[in-house]
Amino acid sequence: MESTQGLPLEVRLSAYLDGQLPQAEMEEINAILAEDDEAREVYEKLKLGSEFGARAFDRMLQEPIPLDLVRNIKEAGKNDDESPKLGFADIPVAALPASRRSAFWPQALAASLVIFLAGGAAGYLISEQKQTSFRVANNQFAPARTWLDDIADYHRIYSRQTRHLVEVPASEQQHIVEWLSASTGVSFALPDLSAQKLTFEGARLLVAGGKPTAQLLYRDAENEIFAICFLQSEPVDGSTELAESMRNDIGLVSWQKGNASYVVVGPSADPDLERIAEAVSESI
Repeated sequence: MESTQGLPLEVRLSAYLDGQLPQAEMEEINAILAEDDEAREVYEKLKLGSEFGARAFDRMLQEPIPLDLVRNIKEAGKNDDESPKLGFADIPVAALPASRRSAFWPQALAASLVIFLAGGAAGYLISEQKQTSFRVANNQFAPARTWLDDIADYHRIYSRQTRHLVEVPASEQQHIVEWLSASTGVSFALPDLSAQKLTFEGARLLVAGGKPTAQLLYRDAENEIFAICFLQSEPVDGSTELAESMRNDIGLVSWQKGNASYVVVGPSADPDLERIAEAVSESI
């Protein structure tokens, strides 16, 4: 262990944090930390940065090795096997470095100080800003999930059901209207979509976007399932225009009216989905 006497406080505290000081100097730093508030503040910042850097490094080590890197390493190994190997005796004398006095300690100390201070500062700054950076990154690259994402997931599951397609059958239409109106806070009338060649099958109560959501289910002549879903939302004047979107194989046409948000869901390949949504928006 080497002494750091005469070096900046940050360097001495860094070496103290790593346990790289002689016992006498460790006791000296203990006394400084006990009496000096500013020294304690610097120490806590260095400690926080060091811990965050260690965690980040551990996470990096746990990441799977890219296949391209593995292939490159294997290829390099093959090339090394094919190239001739030179022993120490094969190296010309002129190629050997001339003997000189070691300047290791001053150079190593200078290099380690630069690296350590840069790493400690980076770790501290990252730890100070990691929460903000995480939120910014999420906002830029991971759009917030909406209630329509929940609806698409539900439809993908329930549209494949046969015996358990609905929770309440179509024969109980009055109960469905009363039940779902009370549960969602949205007054509605059951749309008659027989003109669109859709047969009402029944209803379910879901949770989408953290709110109780009604799901009315219909079947066409090809046995494809369509759904009308709605939940209570911030009131709007009149109604908004129909907006089409897709979630893989699921097509959605959504809009708002009064205090509710609505969506018609069906196969994304169906050309009549918007026409069905127009009929629903006029009758529900």
